[in-house]
Amino acid sequence: AVGRSRLWGRACGRGHTREMAIVARHATSEDLPHVKELCEVESHILEKHWGPYNISRLLERNAFSCCAVDDRGAVVGFATLHHFPTVGDFNPSTWLEDAGATWKMSDMEGISVSNTMVLTFFFAEHVHEEEVLNEIIRMAFSICTDMERILLFLPNTNPLFAPLLGNFDPIPLMDGVDASSVTVGAFRASRGDFMTEMSVRPAMVEDHDDLVPVFKAQKDDAESYGEFFLANMIQSEDEQNKALVAEANGRAMGLLVLTADVQLSELQDKFELETYDFMVQNYGEEATSVHEEHVRRVARMRAEHAERIETARKEARASVQEEFEQYLAERQEEEEENEEEEEGKTPEQVEEERRAKEEADNAEKMKQIAEAEEYAVMEVGDFVEDPEPGVNLDSLESNAFFVTLFCLDPVYDCQVGKMLQPAFDLFPDKEYLIMTVPHKAKKSSIMRHFIPVREKLGGNFSHALYLCHRASLLGPMAIAPAVPDDRAELLDFLEGDPEREAYTNVLDGKAPGSTVYLARVIGQVAAVARVRRCAAPGTYSKFYELDSFIDSAHYGGDEHLDVENILVNPIFTRSTPGMLKQIMCVTGTCCAYCLLHPSVPIPEYLDFLTILRMRRLQDSTFPPDIDPARTGLTADLKMPPGPPALLHTNFRLLMQPKKDADTRIVVIGSSDCALSLVEGLVSVPYLTFHRVTLVAPGGLPDRLPRFRHDRLNYYDKELLWHGVAGKVGVVEGSLVGLDRQESTVTVQMDGGGGAP
Repeated sequence: AVGRSRLWGRACGRGHTREMAIVARHATSEDLPHVKELCEVESHILEKHWGPYNISRLLERNAFSCCAVDDRGAVVGFATLHHFPTVGDFNPSTWLEDAGATWKMSDMEGISVSNTMVLTFFFAEHVHEEEVLNEIIRMAFSICTDMERILLFLPNTNPLFAPLLGNFDPIPLMDGVDASSVTVGAFRASRGDFMTEMSVRPAMVEDHDDLVPVFKAQKDDAESYGEFFLANMIQSEDEQNKALVAEANGRAMGLLVLTADVQLSELQDKFELETYDFMVQNYGEEATSVHEEHVRRVARMRAEHAERIETARKEARASVQEEFEQYLAERQEEEEENEEEEEGKTPEQVEEERRAKEEADNAEKMKQIAEAEEYAVMEVGDFVEDPEPGVNLDSLESNAFFVTLFCLDPVYDCQVGKMLQPAFDLFPDKEYLIMTVPHKAKKSSIMRHFIPVREKLGGNFSHALYLCHRASLLGPMAIAPAVPDDRAELLDFLEGDPEREAYTNVLDGKAPGSTVYLARVIGQVAAVARVRRCAAPGTYSKFYELDSFIDSAHYGGDEHLDVENILVNPIFTRSTPGMLKQIMCVTGTCCAYCLLHPSVPIPEYLDFLTILRMRRLQDSTFPPDIDPARTGLTADLKMPPGPPALLHTNFRLLMQPKKDADTRIVVIGSSDCALSLVEGLVSVPYLTFHRVTLVAPGGLPDRLPRFRHDRLNYYDKELLWHGVAGKVGVVEGSLVGLDRQESTVTVQMDGGGGAP
């Protein structure tokens, strides 16, 4: 509050000619000519302040570029911020440590590369420069919710100039540092100087009057809840129901109502919650116990079955032997009655006949025993192992509590994360905070800290489910290259993962050029990544529409990073962009790519990356000496795997996070038109569609290669592009019913059965 009044006083003191609203927004390539025109007038002064500059390069390479426009739409200011200084001899990977050796950075509590940015350029029309700076910095703090301060580094040859003078405070040098040897000056501005800090406390009934306007502004049907709805909710607090208030300037600006009285059974049936232990306590121990009991029971039943088989064999063998001995005895009597037939034979002949008959009898007996045993085993039957039973989830205590109501003044949306830790403190025995939202509802600011949960096929739950784990609030990930001493931790984290050997090969020096990075939270591995510098970034531009997102002319060939693999603990999904940003800073790269081959699905924790569309392939033409009408393809010709999906991001895109879209979209058929629609949906750079389903007989098209195709249709390899298959639910079936009122379709599955 003090900072805002101080800034307002300076702004008013500069004597504006008229009241004018200044609005800050992201700068785009369309603003480039206007920004150049704005800066051209005082370009010589700007070069003294910031050194040689190129507006196109600033706009392209900096993480955050912002324009300020007046109420007529004219650009009156421009600024850029980045993750490391561009003035001075700073190493992007160690710049904060280097600065800490010269200036007293430790005086700024909790300073780190994850919560600090650097102002790299600023200019505005002098008559509006104070308001422009104020709006731009406040916008930066609003968008970069983790950022606590902005640093400024300028050559010492020029004194700090307006409007930076007075808004940025100098950072003192470390004791013992010779000021004459330092060629750069360091300055800082904190969030509290530009934005009112929000605090969180338990709600009181007296907060009702302050909260009603906020609630009505965010709830269209607020009147239907009754006049004292909020007061009644706050007053009904008990051990299971709690309420928190966000307070600023002595007024309640937001409300978070929570309950631990949650019925999880339907959510467990409708959503894929096994990754999160079905949100019940002691699930791992109970699952292990159930598995071990199942193993013991199966072993016991298998032993009993083997015993029954052995008993049946013995009985069959004894029965055959008894019958055969009786048969031999009867035959012996007959032979004794016919002894005269053997007269005239020599003793040797008689003995030979006896031995032959004995061998034939033994062979016949063994044959009958084998047949009897085989029949006895068939009577007993093969051993059929019972399926392993699941854990009785109803017998376990819930590990989640629920957001019943949330509203917050939009001015404080950037500080919404402050409400989560106090919420978990109210329920110390719970690890998950969950909330459900209608599929078409507008997302509230608190949801940026929640992870979307995938719905089961045919689940048809009325709301989308989001969750937040307690551990995800423990702070930013600490990124460091893996060393041989990390092998045990790495192998433990990668247990059961097919990429495990590839990671160990890097540690063993068998994969030159690749580096493994570990991301830790309070000392425990939360994510791993395997990266290498991109050898041929031009290849990506050749086959994918990369030029829609970057201007390659402003990047060096060694500033591109290939993410070979990345694996993240699901509860830290929202921290993955920050992890990759730190890796890019450490490696000195500006653009990152992840190439996923057709056999690899696109995981949810990579949703923040942009899927690049393939360039349209050139028409195929057959050789002139081949007549396509007389050329056939063998029926067993295997389909090629198809082009991989290329995912991309850069510093600029990382500062403009995608929004979650839970609208259910069902695309019927696999025609070129349908696939074009799906391709467009998965390639939207600012939205992540979580619930896109394609329904078609046989699923995605599976056409064989051909010599030529219609220019307006997809080429066969384009149909096999992994980008669609990796991010869309594919149902192999046919549409048999459509209910527009209920917004459901009924599908006849290819294998039989229907699913809405």
